[in-house]
Amino acid sequence: MSGFVLISALLTAFAAAQSPTPAADAPADDRDIIVKGERIRYEQISGFIKALTNVPSGGQIGRFHSEVCPAAVGHPKLQAAAISERMRQVAGAAEIRAARAGCTPNVFLIAVPDKGEAILQMSKKYPAYFGNMSAHQVKQLSADPHPAVAWQVENRLGADGEELEQPAGTDYYVVKGTGSGSRIRSGSVPNFIASIVVVDLKAIGGLTVTQVADYASMRAFAETDPARAAKAGAPTILTILDAADEQQIPLTLTAWDLGYLKSLYTTSNDYYANFHRGEMAHVLKQELAKSGQSGN
Repeated sequence: MSGFVLISALLTAFAAAQSPTPAADAPADDRDIIVKGERIRYEQISGFIKALTNVPSGGQIGRFHSEVCPAAVGHPKLQAAAISERMRQVAGAAEIRAARAGCTPNVFLIAVPDKGEAILQMSKKYPAYFGNMSAHQVKQLSADPHPAVAWQVENRLGADGEELEQPAGTDYYVVKGTGSGSRIRSGSVPNFIASIVVVDLKAIGGLTVTQVADYASMRAFAETDPARAAKAGAPTILTILDAADEQQIPLTLTAWDLGYLKSLYTTSNDYYANFHRGEMAHVLKQELAKSGQSGN
C-alpha cells in the first residue's frame, strides 16, 4: 500500500479513551516459551499448518518483511510495557526481526470495553489502518461476535525487495523488478505493513501478561484464525479466549505455536501456498523434535 504512514497518535488516543482496567494480573515473567508435549504424527503437523494458513493453494502466505515494533494500548502503563516486551521476546525466539525500543509501532494490541464500537471509531479516525477494506467489511469486522479480532494491512514487494505500485482502483500490482516467477514461486511476496489485534477487556480478565502477549503474537505476526486452530487438535495459545471455564488453557506459547511462527519466518513466502506449507511443515517438525516431541 504505497504511501502508508503509521499514526503513532493511535496509542495516546485509545489509551486516553479507555479505563485503566488491567488486562492481566501479573507482570511479565521469565516463563519458557517452549513447553513439552507428546509424540505426534506428521499428518498432525501438516494439518496444523494448513489450519493456520487459510490461503488457497495458488495464493501466498503473508508475513512481515520489515522489523516488527509491538505496542499495547488500553492497558496500565507497566502492563503495556511488559506485554510489548514479551512480544519482542516471542519475535526473537521465532527469528522475527524486531526494531529497537522507541521505534514507530506497527503491531498493536488494543484492549477496549466495546470492541465493535472501537473498530468503527478507528475506521473513521485512522482509515489507513484498514487498508483496502470496504465500509461493509469494516462493519462485518466490528460485528464479529468473537472476543478478539485481528487483521493485517498489506502491500506487495517485488523479488528485489522494492514496494510494488498498485494503480488506484485496481486489485493488481505493477512489477518493475528483474525477478520472475515460476510454477512454484511468484515474482512478488505479500508483506505486512501493520497488524492490529482488538480484544474485549472482559475476555482477558484473569489472564497473565504472558498469556495475553503470546496470544497477541500469534494473531499479529501471522494471519491466524483461533476457530480453525481449535479444530486442528494441537495445543495452542490461540484457544485461550474461547475455552470453557473449567477447561485447562496453556500458560504460555506452546511448542506448536512457536514452531509455526518460526516456520513462517524462516522460509520464503514467494512460494505459492501449497508448496510453502510443505516447507513450513518440515520446519515445524524439526522444532517439535527439539522440544522433545517427534513426528512420524
